[in-house]
Amino acid sequence: MGGRKSETQDIDLDNQCLTVRRSMRYNGKRHKTEIGTTKRKKIRTVDFCNTLAALLRKAKTEQSKNSLKYGPLYSLNYYKEVREKNRVYYEVYSLPRTEEVPEGYKELSMVCTRQDGAFESPATVSSVCRRARTVMPDLGEFHFHLLRHTFTTNLLTNGAAPKDVQELLGHSDVGTTMNIYAHANRETKRSSARMLDQVVS
Repeated sequence: MGGRKSETQDIDLDNQCLTVRRSMRYNGKRHKTEIGTTKRKKIRTVDFCNTLAALLRKAKTEQSKNSLKYGPLYSLNYYKEVREKNRVYYEVYSLPRTEEVPEGYKELSMVCTRQDGAFESPATVSSVCRRARTVMPDLGEFHFHLLRHTFTTNLLTNGAAPKDVQELLGHSDVGTTMNIYAHANRETKRSSARMLDQVVS
């Protein structure tokens, strides 16, 4: 999620880096989408390439177009602080721009939004992956997290320094990064070995 102009921006398109400060998840016990700390409660800055910069610029342009297209029905995103049983939660809400904003709501600028401006739930990614597995059974047990493994493998195979890859992924130690790489390499070797069955038969 990006900050408003008055706040620190989480995405810096000019310098092609983003700052990971928070995470967004659905709290099943409270039945609310919430903003919380990152998994390891650390803030990190990640550099990105020209391809992602172009995609982010395109998304920003699309949001502006959709804002005009939907007019008063376009949604804005907010969070509010809620205290329950000595704990603080930051709940996320989308409201049409015509609706009066309740007291205590603070506006959020999001990258991943629906056409009407409402934030895209993290569960949507899981739903899309499940649908993809239904439509394309050859995907097997594909889930979104596997893309991180592919990213790791591609970087290391093409000569990236393991420490740099560790920092990009936010792993607590380089061993985790190298374990993913080793596992992916084993799977590739197994797949190659199985190709021999096709040659023999």
